[in-house]
Amino acid sequence: MQKIELSVCYMVKNEAENLPVSLASIKDAADEVVVVDTGSQDNTKEIAAAIGARVYDFPWQDDFSAPRNYAIEQAQGEWILFLDADEYFPSALNKDKLLCYLAGQKEKDAILLLRYNIENDKERKDWRTDWCLRIFRNVPYLRYKGRIHENIARHNGELQVAYAPTEWYLYHTGYKKELNEAKAQRNLRLLQQSIREEGWQPGYDLYLMDCYYGLQEYEKALQHGMSLLRGDCYVYGGMVHVYHMILECMRFLHRPDEDMLPFAQEACREYPDIPEFYGEQGMILCGMGQLIQARQLLIDALLRYEERQAKGQLDGYFSPVVAAKVAARLGEIAMHYEDEEEAAFWFRQAMTYCDNSEVVLMKYQKYRQWAAEKGLEP
Repeated sequence: MQKIELSVCYMVKNEAENLPVSLASIKDAADEVVVVDTGSQDNTKEIAAAIGARVYDFPWQDDFSAPRNYAIEQAQGEWILFLDADEYFPSALNKDKLLCYLAGQKEKDAILLLRYNIENDKERKDWRTDWCLRIFRNVPYLRYKGRIHENIARHNGELQVAYAPTEWYLYHTGYKKELNEAKAQRNLRLLQQSIREEGWQPGYDLYLMDCYYGLQEYEKALQHGMSLLRGDCYVYGGMVHVYHMILECMRFLHRPDEDMLPFAQEACREYPDIPEFYGEQGMILCGMGQLIQARQLLIDALLRYEERQAKGQLDGYFSPVVAAKVAARLGEIAMHYEDEEEAAFWFRQAMTYCDNSEVVLMKYQKYRQWAAEKGLEP
């Protein structure tokens, strides 16, 4: 009998559209596939069964951990890869390489994977990234905990985790804009239920921040973000997301640039190698009229973006769309100073980064009109 080394598990409901892509990305690596269905009305179960998955029914109980733990109980592999149906590996997972890596993680319980949260999986021009726990040992003391935003917890000590090489990254399409509000409402309801039943838990500020942001309740989201920033809760992957959300909430609340700048500066000191917060400072300083300082910070952001892109380090929020917006802002600064050559350079760069952003295209058209009025060839 073949040894089962890797079990791939799913918890699903009405995922007929998403599941085939995810299954295709793991089918050659999985020794077995376990699918727990919580009440699908489409042909999700038939799709899973067609590739040889073992499919189980589990009644939905307003608890995301319960069906996940049931799936673990059915799994026989030494390691479990637990995916959402709307997550997939863009390149087929190589089982031998993965198992070789896992064999070297003798002191680790679980592995985090880099995940790209993308709205359009065809263009892949705009994203944000996070690190998500998706691989763990199949042992009795590791189980999911939490009614919502469930995660693996160790029953007999502190969970020991490792960050996987970025060659094993996921695409996640589940937070398209049209789905955000419904998911945020559901998640908030379940979080509030958990708080009533179990009391406050570390990490709830993070989940509530995201929920309220999704519901456009920016003041509440900001409050939870500030609690996280000044508290001692550990966040996998660091506080980049928290700083980003704080700045976004302040922007939506029309807080003065002078109030936002210290947070962007603090974030830049904490994470000096990533481009996001150089870009944030540059945009804020533009609003304050400090264009010379803003220009240098925006250039610093793009230099770091290019460096990280060359190394394959495309994590964070600084996607090609963001890079194009930063380059376009540099073009606008050059136009302000009547620097025709520099304006042309930065708008060419903007269109190289991303040529289908509505914001960037609008600015590019204004540049072309400006150049035409000066008799220049854009």
